[in-house]
Amino acid sequence: MSQITHPNLFTVAELTTAVNKLPLMPLRLSGLFKQTGVRTTAVALDIQQGRIVLVQNTDRRSNPEHLGGRGSTRSTKMLQAAHLPLADTILPDDIQDVRDFGSAEPMGPETVINDRLQTLKNSVEMTVEHHRLGAVKGVVYDADGSTVLHNLYNIFGVPKKTVDIAFPDNVPIKTNPLLKAILDGKRHAEQKCGGLPITRFEALVGSDFYDALTGHELVREAFELWQANQQNWGDNDYRRRGFTYGGVTWIEASEVVNGRPVVEKSKAHMYPVAPGVFETFYAPANWMETVNTVGLPFYAQMWARDGQRGYELEAQSNPLCVCTFPETLVEFTAK
Repeated sequence: MSQITHPNLFTVAELTTAVNKLPLMPLRLSGLFKQTGVRTTAVALDIQQGRIVLVQNTDRRSNPEHLGGRGSTRSTKMLQAAHLPLADTILPDDIQDVRDFGSAEPMGPETVINDRLQTLKNSVEMTVEHHRLGAVKGVVYDADGSTVLHNLYNIFGVPKKTVDIAFPDNVPIKTNPLLKAILDGKRHAEQKCGGLPITRFEALVGSDFYDALTGHELVREAFELWQANQQNWGDNDYRRRGFTYGGVTWIEASEVVNGRPVVEKSKAHMYPVAPGVFETFYAPANWMETVNTVGLPFYAQMWARDGQRGYELEAQSNPLCVCTFPETLVEFTAK
C-alpha cells in the first residue's frame, strides 16, 4: 500500500483526470446533448419567446421596416445543477494476495483504484443518462423516478404536446391514419422550432408501441425493407439507430432500470435533432480544489481511512440536462 500513500499520487486533479479518461458507457442519448462546463452550481437560461419575422424586399433608398414589438420577449430562469456523488471503500484485503487477471503477479493498488473508478463512473454516468432521458420527455426526475427536479414545460411556460395514435384493424387502402398522426406531431414540432436547422426527428419508443407500429399492415412493408437494408448502411448512419417511418426514426427503448421501464410500453417520445436544443451543463465539484473552476463531466478523489486501514474513493458529476425548446417535444400514445 506504500505506493498509495505518496503525497503526490492520486490527488483530486490526477484522479479526476483519470476518471474522465476511463471509457464511456455506450449510452443512447449522450451524443444528442452538447456538453458545456460552467463555474457556478446554477445556470442562468435566457428564454426568448418570440418568432421569426420575414423581411420584405424594399427600395435601398427607403427606411428599414421597424420590428415594432414583434420580436422576442426575454426572461431569465435560474436552474440548479444536480449533485451526483457515489463512494466506495478500498480495504487492504482488496489488494492483499489478489492476483492480476490472467497473471501470476499480485494486483497493484492502481489496478484496484482504476477498476473501482470505472464502477463508480458507470453508475454516475447512467444517472446522468436518466436526466437526459427526462429532458427528452420534458420533465427531469430524480433517481426515485417520482421527485421532479425540473419540469421544463413549466419553466419555459409552454404546454405539453400529446398525440394519440389509433392502430385500426381494418383500414381502406387509400387512407393511412398512422402516418397522418405522425405527420401532425412532426409538423407541430417543426412549427415550434422557430427556424432551427433540424437534421431529423427521433422518437424513443416503448415495446408495445414499437410492436404495434412495426407490425401493422400499413407499416409492415416499410419495416421489412428497413430490416433488409441495414447491412448496406455505415456504422454511423442514423438509420441504424432505429426504424425510420413518416420522417421519424423510431428507436425501441424497452430497458427496465430500477424496476421501471425507460419508456412506458404504450408511449413514444419524439424530439428534434438540431443544434442548441439539448444541453448538458456541468458544474464544479463541491471540493475546495474545484471552487469556481469550469465544471468537468466527472470528478474523483481519495482519502485515507483512520489508522491507514484502507481508503475512501468518491466519484461525482454535477449535471444540468435541459431541452431548450420543450414545445417541440411530442408524446405519442398508442390507443
